[in-house]
Amino acid sequence: MKKLYTNFSGLFKNLAAGILLLTGLAPIGGQAQSITLLAPNGGEIWNGGTYEEVSWTGQDLGSILRLEISNDGGNEWFYFGELSSAPNGGIAPVFVPNVITTNALLRITDFFNPAVSDISDAPFSITFSPINIYQPATGSFVFANVPTYVNWLVNDPDITLINAEISTDNGLTYVPVAQNINALTGFTYLILSETATETCILRLSNAADPSEFSVSTPFTISTVPVYNLTSPAGGEIVNVYSPVTISWTVENSFSDDCNLEYSTDNGETWTFLNNATSTGTFGSYVWTTPNLNSETCLIRISDIYSQTSKDTSGVFTIMPFPEIQPCMVTVDSLTNHNIIVWERPESGLINDFLVYRETTQANVYEVIDTVGYDEEPVVSDFDSNPAVRPYRYKIGFLDNENRVFPAGDYHQTIHLTISQGVSGNWNLIWTPYTGFDYSSYNILRKTGSGSYEQIATISSSFNSYTDFEAPSEEVSYIVAIDRPGACNTGSRSNNYSDVRSNVASLSPVGIAGNMDVDFSIYPVPANDRINLQFDKNLKGTILLTITDITGRIIFSADYSGVPPGQVHSVSTSEYKEGIYLLNVISEESRSTKKIVVRH
Repeated sequence: MKKLYTNFSGLFKNLAAGILLLTGLAPIGGQAQSITLLAPNGGEIWNGGTYEEVSWTGQDLGSILRLEISNDGGNEWFYFGELSSAPNGGIAPVFVPNVITTNALLRITDFFNPAVSDISDAPFSITFSPINIYQPATGSFVFANVPTYVNWLVNDPDITLINAEISTDNGLTYVPVAQNINALTGFTYLILSETATETCILRLSNAADPSEFSVSTPFTISTVPVYNLTSPAGGEIVNVYSPVTISWTVENSFSDDCNLEYSTDNGETWTFLNNATSTGTFGSYVWTTPNLNSETCLIRISDIYSQTSKDTSGVFTIMPFPEIQPCMVTVDSLTNHNIIVWERPESGLINDFLVYRETTQANVYEVIDTVGYDEEPVVSDFDSNPAVRPYRYKIGFLDNENRVFPAGDYHQTIHLTISQGVSGNWNLIWTPYTGFDYSSYNILRKTGSGSYEQIATISSSFNSYTDFEAPSEEVSYIVAIDRPGACNTGSRSNNYSDVRSNVASLSPVGIAGNMDVDFSIYPVPANDRINLQFDKNLKGTILLTITDITGRIIFSADYSGVPPGQVHSVSTSEYKEGIYLLNVISEESRSTKKIVVRH
């Protein structure tokens, strides 16, 4: 038994002991101390090698009681331990020795006043099983068709081999499980049953004399849980210090708790990741990857109780790489197409950039363009129609092994709509820009064929505006954002500094047709001059315009009766390096091509 000590100083204890001796161990406060042993008090049968309960009542008891036991009706007494007590009694478990007797007595005594004592009123018995079965027992975690830990203690030295049997009907019948198990080992692993059942009992018996046996307490054999890791599926490339969602399904769940591990050497060694929890038949856990570089990473999930219930993911990669996102996505007000601009990171890993656009399904993206690392990091989405809806874009990349690296965060365009209110007012409503922080919107208005002018600035907390001072003429509107710092595309161009919405007006905004190119341009890239050669005869007046990436017209010219093969040259010596859009509009078609200027 665990010994208890009162935390007094040595001097105080000596003084207290002296006072007790001098007063003949007089009761404190003048009240008579007493103790009555309630159990064992005669007739009980205790099992050796197990815990049994001792209970008592009393009055003004000390905090420590002494136990003694006799195996021969009180002729000899042996120290049995000490117990803590409340003033009016208590109850405590004691470990029963492996003895056999029908004449046992227990004596309980106040440690500080030995005169306060009581003995069992009548003898009780102590017996012990030839084998104590500790596992499995009531509450053990046992699963069908899975090796189960079996633990025992042999009390009879003549037992050297034991047999194991299982009952799945609460002890009515038994089926052999294993024979001639070395009894001295004290444990083994056995498959107790191939099917789940509610009330099972294990019987261990002496192989030489089956009449010597012990049985376990009833326990349950459960169906083994089955886990299936659904993510990562294998083949992913994940950045360091990045969130990874580990997800799984589970059948026959015994508990909601499971363990997660990861390996960086294809399963040779494993590192504990964390505990996780399933909800019903599903579960997920968001893991932040460590700082490492490995192409042979794995995730493993295992049940917290059934260690054989586990699953391992496919091989994936964790490595440091640049995560790229658009610097801005804006609308070319002339062509009414979206323009995606990003900054080129310094990295020897990138071979080509991949430009993604969200499809008609949320969070599903498709590649719309591929741009070489040394090319201008700007793309025009000629399949977009920003007058109809907003768009989302992402940037990813390929390395020289054609491995696809994950795209960064998306940017979303501004989609502006207008409606006319009472008294000629115009109401503007737009979707917010997503991609970087900004504090305000600029409201731009154009009257007739004039230029756009800023008429208001409002907080980015709002996405609507009413123009009470709109003229009665035809008007067009754009919502713009001043980006905090221009986009650095690696050229000398400083044009990528503001984000614009689509043009909203009563007049329908045309979309540049994706027709067959009816003219060619050279050289590519242009230096001081760009040449245009028309492939066929174009009737009527031809309008040629060159705009920068934000839609500003920087060159415009009219041509009449252009014969096939005719070359027209435009000086680009004063242009800043960057990407421009060359638009040719005729009576029959409208075509747009991207040109690059480098000096």
